[in-house]
Amino acid sequence: MVVINPGEKGIGFQIRKKLGFPPLYGEREYGNFRYGEDDKFYGIYQVRSRYGSQVVVKEKFYTPTNPQTVAQQAWRQVYADSIVAWQALTDNQKEQYNIKAKFKPYSGYNLFQKEYLLSH
Repeated sequence: MVVINPGEKGIGFQIRKKLGFPPLYGEREYGNFRYGEDDKFYGIYQVRSRYGSQVVVKEKFYTPTNPQTVAQQAWRQVYADSIVAWQALTDNQKEQYNIKAKFKPYSGYNLFQKEYLLSH
């Protein structure tokens, strides 16, 4: 793991996604180059807390996996059902969720999602 100091070239605050520019020639797929040279600033970055301050950390490249297990597919279907259930609510019902979530750090939609997913 490489720790990038805040003053170095190409780094900003609160960066959480892939950064950098592709090389002038060649292709790049999930951080792997087919042609061209590595760009030392390209990669996946995270903001982490260390000793009470925030530091930007560059992660190693990895290829994400999708095992598509039975349990994973079942939860994806429950999530899809929750979206359909929210869309089926009337405006008055949606407004009630928005009122309940007014002093919470999320919206009425997120509150509905939370309650729906916890009920399954």
